[in-house]
Amino acid sequence: MVGVVDIDLIYDPNEVGADLVVLTWISQGPRSGDATFDPQPADLVRVTDVDGEDLRARVVGRDGNRVWVRLDVPGLIAHPA
Repeated sequence: MVGVVDIDLIYDPNEVGADLVVLTWISQGPRSGDATFDPQPADLVRVTDVDGEDLRARVVGRDGNRVWVRLDVPGLIAHPA
């Protein structure tokens, strides 16, 4: 389809915390010009890093342009002990 964006946000893998949460910026992502893109806590999004590793993530917080997501890393169980 024309105009379909597979990736919502871009993250820096060096900024991922132990809890797999990372800050992203709508204005720096591929959907920055999409007025309908309005990620809210609990939403699922697609993210990528500079190496092109695409992952699913869940929005855990938002403050305007800033969006915090928890990465869903396949094969990794990230549950607190």
